[in-house]
Amino acid sequence: MTTQDAQPSPRMDGAAKLRDGSERATPTSPLEWVAAGIGALLIAAMIAYMVQYGLRERGEVPGRIDIAVVQTQAGGHGHTVRFQIRNRTTATAATLRVRGELRSGNRVVEAAEAEFDYLPPYSERFGGLIFQQDPTRFELRIVPTGYSEP
Repeated sequence: MTTQDAQPSPRMDGAAKLRDGSERATPTSPLEWVAAGIGALLIAAMIAYMVQYGLRERGEVPGRIDIAVVQTQAGGHGHTVRFQIRNRTTATAATLRVRGELRSGNRVVEAAEAEFDYLPPYSERFGGLIFQQDPTRFELRIVPTGYSEP
């Protein structure tokens, strides 16, 4: 075999084919090792985050649900009170029920209810309660009354 026969011909599959028909693997470049190491670290970090998130979510209930009135508007079917509801926990609330009451002292003048199908962790949704009475003339209370776990 001459020196000229030992020269590899370039190939795209990572191997070099010699003129005599045999193949020789080309060494992996340091840049490829660095890219592989970064990829492995990213995958390990994502797996660790998902495990930590899954373990943390199990013990919490959606107990920190905030409700704020956004707008009150008179319409053809009564007075609509538009509100925003926020879940400030890592737990999910499904079939979340909200009750709004118009109160005059200790007496409930009128009540309305709304239901949210799904309130994910750290999210917000908007809803509305429709009253026949004008909510601006009474004390308005809006509170969550129940939920189910998905």
